[in-house]
Amino acid sequence: MARKTLAERRSEKLGELERIKSDLARIEERAAMQIGKLAVRAGLADLEVDDEQLAKEFAAVAAKFQSKSGKKDKPTPPNVASASQD
Repeated sequence: MARKTLAERRSEKLGELERIKSDLARIEERAAMQIGKLAVRAGLADLEVDDEQLAKEFAAVAAKFQSKSGKKDKPTPPNVASASQD
């Protein structure tokens, strides 16, 4: 069996990377939909609060539950710019 060239191996790995990025985007989209549905059910969609303040409050809720579960990792900051475009 002939050894693959660098270009072939590189192309395969880039393909894997794209598939993984696509999977990650789908996972994040599902999580966003779930959280969005919960937020609407809780009445957050009807509040007159700007996205920046709402993002801070979500971060506070995350910190509250992370401290209870013993997690020390800081959550990824929300992307307020993309949230306000929806």
